Amino acid sequence: MKTPTFTIRLAFMVLLMSAALQPVLAKQPDTDIEANKAVVRRYFDAFNRADFSHLDEIVTADYGDRLEGQTPGIHVIRSYLEGLKASFPDFTWTIEQIVAEGDRVAVMNRVSGTQLHDFGGLKATGNKVDFRAFQIYRIEGGKLAEHWEVADFATFQSQLTAKPKESAFQSFQKDLDPKEGKKK
Repeated sequence: MKTPTFTIRLAFMVLLMSAALQPVLAKQPDTDIEANKAVVRRYFDAFNRADFSHLDEIVTADYGDRLEGQTPGIHVIRSYLEGLKASFPDFTWTIEQIVAEGDRVAVMNRVSGTQLHDFGGLKATGNKVDFRAFQIYRIEGGKLAEHWEVADFATFQSQLTAKPKESAFQSFQKDLDPKEGKKK
């Protein structure tokens, strides 16, 4: 006879505890790692296809891009992405590595494309760019909420402004004595 009373009390306590923990659990970060990586892949794919029609399904309305000078908001990131694609129509972001933990996704990617239109005060050069970037995204509610980036902007800048011939490093290599590896 005592077992059913104990079971009912235990069930009631579990119910009360889960109700009390509900606000705490609701504040936990998105921890579905594969789903978080999938939203980042979807974002990269949308950029590569220059299809921003579903951007509101991928990023939050107050998306915080932590690049220098950026202000938050989906309208800002939409304008930024469209501007990149306008200057570099073939710009692509290629994921080389992707890892995730909790609500964060880290991506090492390659950025490549051809400057066919003006960009940041630089007239179109027709130069190709190819450099690496490292991104960290914070996921909230199945969408990208924040973004931090470290990119090889020095290489990007030099590729934009360089004459489209061999690099200084390639010239340097040609000047080496192939037998001794020293300057001729």
